Amino acid sequence: MKHYKLSLIITFLILLSSAIKAQVSYFGEETGASDKLETFKKTTTLFTLQYSDYAQKEKFEEVIKKTWTITPYKIIKPEDLAKYDTLKNYSFFYFDAFLEKADTITNTNVVYGLKLVTPGKQIKEKNEDVLAYVTLFADVYTNLIVKEQGMKASGRRSLKAKLLNTLYNNSRFVNWSPGFLAGYLKQINDGLILKQSRSLDYQFYNKVRLPDLAKQTLYVPEYVREIFSARKPKLDEPAIIQEPYNYKLKFISTAELDSLVLNENAAIKYLVYTQRTFDKIISVYDSKDDRIIYQRFYFQNPSFEMSDLNNIKEVIKSLK
Repeated sequence: MKHYKLSLIITFLILLSSAIKAQVSYFGEETGASDKLETFKKTTTLFTLQYSDYAQKEKFEEVIKKTWTITPYKIIKPEDLAKYDTLKNYSFFYFDAFLEKADTITNTNVVYGLKLVTPGKQIKEKNEDVLAYVTLFADVYTNLIVKEQGMKASGRRSLKAKLLNTLYNNSRFVNWSPGFLAGYLKQINDGLILKQSRSLDYQFYNKVRLPDLAKQTLYVPEYVREIFSARKPKLDEPAIIQEPYNYKLKFISTAELDSLVLNENAAIKYLVYTQRTFDKIISVYDSKDDRIIYQRFYFQNPSFEMSDLNNIKEVIKSLK
């Protein structure tokens, strides 16, 4: 297991509890109103990956090259972040996590975030601004580590080191791969260029592209079926016979999805299921240009259900 020291103290001061209604959030409007966005455009963006991802570095580089145009970029190792943290003209993509509390509900949020660091007014002081982040569907152990860090007031530095070590070395994110990253970066890149923001979206859809699924195949990652099959029915769950999703549907592995997304001659529409502790987000992307064409947020309903597909179908039918 690799161990490393990161000097980045990551804070999410601008994140509101409403922001996690969208799987990919970006804050171009807020940062564009100040000089932060223009400062960001003059930086080189450093991408860090999980250590296991560097075996596929060429695929990640291919995705970044085709979707990330707002700044120059460079892929670095996580342990090299500390070298750049004290230098100007760099922005960072990194893994992190935090707790979100609302009344009696506590959600763990594991994210891939974009941060800008600028010098503060005082010597050795620095300002940190989060420009965007992607919500990831993490494994149970990672969520427990996040919860442990958030609940303990003492020993935060050692817990933070433990969390970062877990995120970069051991965590499993089922909605993370070169293919998935293409859609995420496309949203962030274009949103920041246009000085737009996305954070609070319960549902939206592309009125032109989504109806194409009445005749085209919706590709669904295999992890969705695996999680759905392992789901235990609730004892109080009513036995409702749901109408099937009767448009074309195909389950594929993440490796197959990556190949199709990276294939310039293939254009597929694919689903992404993101689960937090108590919520979920269902998204559909079009690999033709990596744009998102559907998204719906489900409050306190984290499990994938057949009704999620039926909701997509109902929107398609309403647009035909």
